[in-house]
Amino acid sequence: TAERARGLNQVRYAPLPVVSDPEQALSPDAEPVHSAGNLQTSLGFERGDIAEGFARAAHVVEAVYETPRQMHGFMETEGGHALVDSDGTLNVCAGGQYGLRDRLQLSRVLGLPEEKIRVVTSPTGGAFGGKDELTVQPALALLALRTGRPVRLQLDRAESVLAGAKRNAMNIRMRTACDADGLLLAQWVDVISDAGAYASLGPAVLETALEHACGPYVVRNVRTSGRLAYTNNGVCGAFRGFGANQMAFAVECQMDRLAAECGLDVLEIRRRNMRKPGTRGYLGQVVAPSERLEEMLKAAAADPIWQKPRGPSDDGSEIVGTGMAMSYQGNGLGTLPPDPAGGALRLAADGAIEALYGLDEMGQGLLTSIRSAVAAALGCGRDDIRPVTGDTGRTLESGSTTASRGAFVVWKVAAETAPVLAERILARAAERLGRKPATVAIAPGGIVERHSNSGELLLSFAALAEGLDPEKLPFAATSFEFPKSDYFEGNARMIFAFGVALARVAVSRITGQVRVLDLSQHTAAGPILDLAAYLGQIEGGGLQGVGFTLTEHAAMQDGRYVTANLDTYMMPSIADAPESVATCALEDLDPGDPFGPRGAGELGIGAVTPAIANAVADATGVWPHAAPFDAERLLDALGAAA
Repeated sequence: TAERARGLNQVRYAPLPVVSDPEQALSPDAEPVHSAGNLQTSLGFERGDIAEGFARAAHVVEAVYETPRQMHGFMETEGGHALVDSDGTLNVCAGGQYGLRDRLQLSRVLGLPEEKIRVVTSPTGGAFGGKDELTVQPALALLALRTGRPVRLQLDRAESVLAGAKRNAMNIRMRTACDADGLLLAQWVDVISDAGAYASLGPAVLETALEHACGPYVVRNVRTSGRLAYTNNGVCGAFRGFGANQMAFAVECQMDRLAAECGLDVLEIRRRNMRKPGTRGYLGQVVAPSERLEEMLKAAAADPIWQKPRGPSDDGSEIVGTGMAMSYQGNGLGTLPPDPAGGALRLAADGAIEALYGLDEMGQGLLTSIRSAVAAALGCGRDDIRPVTGDTGRTLESGSTTASRGAFVVWKVAAETAPVLAERILARAAERLGRKPATVAIAPGGIVERHSNSGELLLSFAALAEGLDPEKLPFAATSFEFPKSDYFEGNARMIFAFGVALARVAVSRITGQVRVLDLSQHTAAGPILDLAAYLGQIEGGGLQGVGFTLTEHAAMQDGRYVTANLDTYMMPSIADAPESVATCALEDLDPGDPFGPRGAGELGIGAVTPAIANAVADATGVWPHAAPFDAERLLDALGAAA
């Protein structure tokens, strides 16, 4: 058996010094994790005259912000099964986020042509970025090929904790300057990110963090630098937010600290520095229309959270404060990497309207969003739609289910293919009914007489399909690239979603513990495809942000995780959720905006940490600089303030 074979292996090794601190890993005398050294990559960007900007400053604030190594904590651990068909085709079924890329990588690993590999990645029991790369697929494939037998492998939770990628922990040093009126003059940012032992998607995470280094604000003099360090810590990579939420922690706390220095309201300092529609992005790129930062700020100002009690609690054991932060989340992979998309619709032999997408359902509501988008575009009912997702043997190239890109892809495919499919369905139906195509229309369930309000079906979809040659069933497909900007010297996004988070917290004077009483999020991500899915993304992202802020950190000691399970990891449960959660969505777009819905997958987490930090500062006068916030440090700060 496999267990017996594993017991026969003998491994001899000599322990080397453990490199655990990313900053120390970059020192000249550090033990090399890899032969080429511990610097995996370095990035930077400069605009304007940073020295001149600081020289003109009336106020300067500087701090170092630390973010944790967060665990994805998906319900379904990494796992799947594999088998070889009689024709030699390898079938691998394992949760993932981009089946065609998994197939390409397996082809290279195994030395097989891609057409001899079928990968099924959907449905996936949660991912949040943690299944964006290969996990168990190579082992499954090799075992199935070598044994000629079906193979199943499912990691237990301890194995998932040990082997799974985590969020890149970052140290962000930021110095920000403004004039006497609170107008930003200069921003200097230096980031050290922990890759762990291998790069994974750490370089792209660092790049995204630096792209968001000014947040949604205009700063004319900017210098950023970032280094990704190899350590003996666990591998880190893609995680919801992808570096943007780590950077937002620093940017938005800096804005509140400058407001305090200037004597300005936190809303006012943001209003004075906020991007205006049509302004080029941080890297100089064109940004898509329908920017809604001003509307988000107005929504924040009017939120009833500000009217709730602040200051000492009735019994004096806690201090209550309120804070806010802006969110500015790029969608898509950016200008440099390929970002293909597409999909298809067809009338199936049983009369279902099949929607073929290479995207993956991970619990984010992809299937219901597909039904909503296609039904609205085609004129049929949601129950008429049968989504087919994440199967390289059946679906077309849709790109990865990452980077908040899914909503746009779903909408765009529906918008481009539904009119074509409708024309072909109506032509077949008219032929069958002996009518002209202009006299019939698509309705829930099938074909009706155009302009008739009776609702009576002339022909069901099933009846229409039944009499057609399978090769002649109506079909429509499209392919395109996710929208890219005009800037190619760095990786810049074109499409952004916008939001603001407001948090009301209570800080214990006895323990220093922080409780989130209220969390209110206002979002602007275009039309909502499916309300339940949208709310799930914003509210779920919000609670994940609470964990990132207050409790979660996959600590390591001598290159090993301290925790081996979720019982000691401190992921928030329902008991840790805010007492009140509210989400308000602005759905309108500018006239002529061709980009439809923006992604909401990362919007819910982006501003939560700085909103809570600013609320803690409102209560105590002290800004926490390290997440998760340390109760003892806050208690010491409270004692010092008293």
